[in-house]
Amino acid sequence: MVLTGVVLPIFFIVFIGFLLQRFGRLDVRVFSRTQLYVLSPALVFYAMARAEASTVLVLNVFLYIAILSGVILGIAQGLGFALRRDRLERNAISLTAVFMNSGFYGIPVCMLAFGEKGLVYATTYVVASSAVQCTLGIFIANAGRMKPSSAVLSIFRIPIIYSIVLARFLVHFDLMPPEPLMKMINLLGQSAIPIGLLLLGMQLERVVEGIVRGTGPGMIARSGVRHEKGASSGATGDELTGGRTEPRDIASGLAGGFLRIAGGFCVALLLIRFFNFDPVLRSVIIVESSMPTAVNMIVYATEFNCRPKLVAVGVLGSTLASALSVTLILGWLT
Repeated sequence: MVLTGVVLPIFFIVFIGFLLQRFGRLDVRVFSRTQLYVLSPALVFYAMARAEASTVLVLNVFLYIAILSGVILGIAQGLGFALRRDRLERNAISLTAVFMNSGFYGIPVCMLAFGEKGLVYATTYVVASSAVQCTLGIFIANAGRMKPSSAVLSIFRIPIIYSIVLARFLVHFDLMPPEPLMKMINLLGQSAIPIGLLLLGMQLERVVEGIVRGTGPGMIARSGVRHEKGASSGATGDELTGGRTEPRDIASGLAGGFLRIAGGFCVALLLIRFFNFDPVLRSVIIVESSMPTAVNMIVYATEFNCRPKLVAVGVLGSTLASALSVTLILGWLT
């Protein structure tokens, strides 16, 4: 059964992470940096070394995600205009609607639902979506203040990119590491999944605290995110000084979260018809495209003062709603 075999085990680990942060007050930066610099690169390297993860496949998935993101961005901006929101709020709704939690959440869902092949394809999806997220996501959050070239260069700060290049290089020239070393890399990569779910729970605890007490500069510090030199964060406005979340932010955040799940699912069903993907990859793409809002959108929104409370509501609402939506989508696919 999908609920007991996939959804409940994932949310159980996420809940443990929530409790760890609530009562243990752990340093989230230790988890996030370990995940970013060690575990995730190992997971991606091992997946990219597989025959199923060809370079052509990665490029095709990237093209799909670019089109998906563009379509949902247009819908989100249109929704913002229909609700008579200003530019900043429209961009915050777009952050909530466009970018999905394909890594910490999507990978374990696809692995439990579709097996090892699902894991490889989900990792491929994450690789492609990271490139879109680090460029378009930063550009939207910054409301156009950052140069596009600076957003593009931010991709190369992500260790995962180098894991992809190295793995494909070694595969192409038949220079793969010996089997004992590959086993160690695989062991590290497998650790990325439970650690990522714990980290998701810890991040959600901060989201809840931020919504209740007000999203402040402390969220950036606790996230381990530093202000880049020359960044225009605008961190002096009321957005970052505390206070309860306004009903307007709640309404817009929930609207963006709904568009993230329902819009991602509907657009995926239309787009997938134009790509020649195998059945397992088609299922993985539909599931990944319907994931809730990525938690790190709160970091982007806070860094560039793009209505972080609104984005936080969207992250929390869409993640809770995904317990039902993922169950229904997987039940329909399997």
